Amino acid sequence: MFPIRCAGLLVALFLSPAAQAFYCFEPSPTYLQMGESYFTDTSSRIVVQGDEPALDIMENLQGEWEGFLSEIICEGDKEAPEPIYREAEVEADVKDSNTALFLISMSKTYRDSFVESESVYLMNKASMYSLRINDSFISASERERRNLQGKQTGNRYVEVFSQIEIENDDQIVVDWQLFSNGVFVYSQRLTLDRDL
Repeated sequence: MFPIRCAGLLVALFLSPAAQAFYCFEPSPTYLQMGESYFTDTSSRIVVQGDEPALDIMENLQGEWEGFLSEIICEGDKEAPEPIYREAEVEADVKDSNTALFLISMSKTYRDSFVESESVYLMNKASMYSLRINDSFISASERERRNLQGKQTGNRYVEVFSQIEIENDDQIVVDWQLFSNGVFVYSQRLTLDRDL
C-alpha cells in the first residue's frame, strides 16, 4: 500500500482513550500552557536512574514481538497540512538501553513491499518531565533540544508523549506522538503480540 495523503485541512490519529488525538501542526498542549517559555524552560526534569523497583514492568517487556504499525507523517505546513497515513507489518525487538526506558528496534514491511528499519528510543531518562506506571499502563512526556539530521543544520525542540498499554504478558499497544518546535508532526501506534 502506498502512503495515503488525506484530503482536507485537518486529520487526526485517533488512539485509545488514554492517548490524545492531534491534528497536523496543532500546537503542543505544553506550549499552549507555557507560551514562549516552552523553548527556554529550565524547570527540573524528573530523575530516573532506570533501576527503580517500579520499572521492573519495563524489563518484562523485553524480547521479540510482531504485529502492526500505523503512523501519521505531517508534511506541508500549518496553512496547508498534508497528513500521510501509512500502515506496516512489524517485527520488533524490545531491548535494554542505558539512555531510554523503552528501546524498540523494528523491521517495518509496508504493503507495497517496501521494508524499513527503525530504532525508537522512548522515555529517555535525561529528558523526562513526567512518568506514570502501573501494572497495565505506562506513560511519559519528554522534551529536549535535538540536532537536525540530513542536509539541514541547527537544532529543533522536540517533545514526545508516549504510552504503553499492557493488555497481558503477550500483548501490548505502544503509542507515541512527536512535536517539533511546539507543533504536532508525527505519531505512531504499534499493536504487538509477543513472538513466542
